[in-house]
Amino acid sequence: MSAPTLPSLFVTGWTIGLPVALATVAVVVYAGAALRLRRRWPARRTAAFAAGAGCVVVALQSGIAAYDDRLLSVHMVQHMLLLLAAPALLIAGQPLALALRTLRGDSRRRLARALERTRPAIRPVPCLAAFYLVVLGTHLPAFYDLTLRHPVAHEAEHALYLAAGGLLWWPLFDGDPVLSHRLGGLGRLLYLLVGMLPMALVGAYLNRHPSVVYAPYAATAHALGVSAVGDQATAGAIMWVVGNTAMVFVGLWAVMAALNAEERRQQAREHHARAHDGTRLGSPSFRDGGRQ
Repeated sequence: MSAPTLPSLFVTGWTIGLPVALATVAVVVYAGAALRLRRRWPARRTAAFAAGAGCVVVALQSGIAAYDDRLLSVHMVQHMLLLLAAPALLIAGQPLALALRTLRGDSRRRLARALERTRPAIRPVPCLAAFYLVVLGTHLPAFYDLTLRHPVAHEAEHALYLAAGGLLWWPLFDGDPVLSHRLGGLGRLLYLLVGMLPMALVGAYLNRHPSVVYAPYAATAHALGVSAVGDQATAGAIMWVVGNTAMVFVGLWAVMAALNAEERRQQAREHHARAHDGTRLGSPSFRDGGRQ
């Protein structure tokens, strides 16, 4: 049996399971809420959320999932989809903002209170700490080998990646719909650079290590006629180069968007100040020198 090419795994080996059902429900609920707002909700956000759900389905139901326990390079592609692509797109869809705009009564108040309670945990430093912990901890050989031998641990790893990726992108994409504080352009750039470090460390280690780091892949790669060390080097390059390149492009887009938004807010403040000053100057009290 020979190893398939990575591109072929995106179109072959598909199965239909719980991730497809959950993703479908999420997209249908989101689309229904967006339709309630009609043209007041940007179509690009709906498209981003649907694409994020699609990334989860590709990662967990395509041929990628069928080979993630046989080739480390395939497993790493799955990790990039769950850790970077899917969370970025889902948060770009601003589902919480949509929920706050469409929910009414007690449901809206409960969501607002939940956001208020969790706000200390979704600031930049805790988000980065959680991302570091998940990326570094799950790539320790003991944990990684556990996920390859036990399906429940493997599924838990997938959930961890989605959560950690969501926390990584949260401050960059202003995931909180009622921000009390937002990172400026330079703050986002620094946040991005710090966030890239754990992936660079793990990716470089796997890419340069002379022997197999995760023992279960030695036999499975050999059965497919693939060098386990060579496949491991490819996996490291995917995480180190491809993953961090994707982070750079998405992060720089977020930085530029933040700078443009800040410029628009400043222009709006200046316009409001000029209008307010004009109103005061045209008032009777100003024309009469303040005399009654």
